[in-house]
Formats: sequence, structure tokens, C-alpha cells
Amino acid sequence: MAIPLMLVSPNSGFLHNFKGLGKRLLGFYPGLHYDLRNASIEVEDEIYANASFFSALIWAVVFSAFVRFATYIRDMEPRIQLLLPFLSFFMMFVFFFFFHLAYPKIVARNVSDKIDRDLTYAARDMLVQVSSGIPLYNVFKNIADSDYGHVSAQFRIVRDDIRGGMPVLKALENLSLRTQSKFLKKTCWQLITSLRSGANLTTTLHGIVALLVDYQFTLIKSYNAELNFVVLIYLLVSAVLPTIGVTVLVIFSLFGILGITPELFASIVIVAFVLQMILIGYVKAKRPNM
Repeated sequence: MAIPLMLVSPNSGFLHNFKGLGKRLLGFYPGLHYDLRNASIEVEDEIYANASFFSALIWAVVFSAFVRFATYIRDMEPRIQLLLPFLSFFMMFVFFFFFHLAYPKIVARNVSDKIDRDLTYAARDMLVQVSSGIPLYNVFKNIADSDYGHVSAQFRIVRDDIRGGMPVLKALENLSLRTQSKFLKKTCWQLITSLRSGANLTTTLHGIVALLVDYQFTLIKSYNAELNFVVLIYLLVSAVLPTIGVTVLVIFSLFGILGITPELFASIVIVAFVLQMILIGYVKAKRPNM
């Protein structure tokens, strides 16, 4: 799996020579092992930490060299020519190092959101099959062979475990421990409880489906309430503030206090455009995926 902005591949052979360094680096991010597992990135945590370290080091060296060259061209003071590259090196190294370490957790969270989205349809399919009298293993097999995204991928592992001789309860327990989706965890544990107590699986799946549907409605209501505030901010940024700002600057220019120049006007337009793009991206990122 390719890691964005990582200049050193975790599959590089020389990283195995620095496992001691990797173990020390894990002290800054002790949960990396679980994040890599949840993101399905098959790399040892020490090796990934080493790759993050060397990639961040390269980024920091390149950026500090660029800053050093820029300060030299601008003929700044010698003190600034030394201070700015050092600060840029430190800031870029810290930023990229922790960005690389946090990337598996970001991927795992995205996978968890996709599982929560597809789990509703998979649970309804399971409910229909169980209500029809289909054995539980065949239900898992049908879900694994269906097109429910990451949910089907997780149940393929369950199917293979059961086919290899593992008990159904143990396979479901492993799934609940492996996934980062809280609703898939709840689904697994409710199925385990029902199987152990001999309860009706149809009633259990009815409750699971109702829980997932209520969760989706809650997401939609929360997004709708947040969207009203974002729309207000968008109107202020895109229409009200630029218009009032230009009007105030024109009035000030009549008194000779502050004149409006083409550069200043272009800056206002560019800033307003950038803020609008940020708000649009925020709205898109927060939109529930149903």
C-alpha cells in the first residue's frame, strides 16, 4: 500500500538495519501496531516508524535547503540565514514524522466509517436470510460473497476461519477485536451473546438493524444542524465581508486614511475565494456517507 508523501518505502531493505531505532521511535506513538493492523497495512511497526523517520528527515532537509537558498538570494542578515533554515528543518521534520505515524489511524477511521455505512445493508440481508432459515455459516458465506465493501472483506476472513475449523464464536470474537468499527463490534458481541444463550437470532438482528438506522438518522440530523451554521459563515465570507470591506476601504480612501489599490482588491478576492473553497471542502468532508 502506497503511503502519501512518504519518500521512503516501508518495504525498503535497509530499514531492517535500524530496528533498534524503530523501537525507540514507537515511544512517540505507542498505538501504531494496532493502527497498522486496522488499516490492513502489512508492515512491522518498527519498520514503519523507521520509514516515517527517514522520510520526514528527507522532507526537512529539502525544505531547509530551499529556505537557506531563499534567504541567501534575498541577502538577509547572517543570523536570519542560519535561524530560518534551522526552524524550518525542525518544523517540517516534526510535521511529516507525526503525519506519517498518524496516517494508518486516518485510514483505519475511514475504513471504519465505510463499514458503518455498509453494515446497515449487510445486517438487513442477514436478517432476511436468518428469517428464511438459512444456517448461520451460509449467511456469513453469502455476506462474504456479496458486494458490501469492507464488511464483505471482514466476513471473508470469518468464513475462512470457520472453514479452517475455528468455532463460530471464536471467529466472531476475532472479528470484534480486529475491526475498529464500533457498530460491527456491537453486532459481533450481540450475535455471540445470542448464540451462547440460545436466544432468537432474528430478534437480535432486528435490534441491530434498528440501532444502525437510528444512528444514520442521528448523523443526518447532526449534519443538517451543522450545515445551517456553515451556510451562514459561507454567506458572510463570500458576500457580506468582501462587500462591506471594499465599501469601508472606499470610504476611507475619500478621507485619505487608507486607499484601495488593485493589489489590495485582488487580495480580498483571492482570500474570499480560498475561504469559500475551505468551507466547501469542510462541508463535503462532514457529509455522512449513506
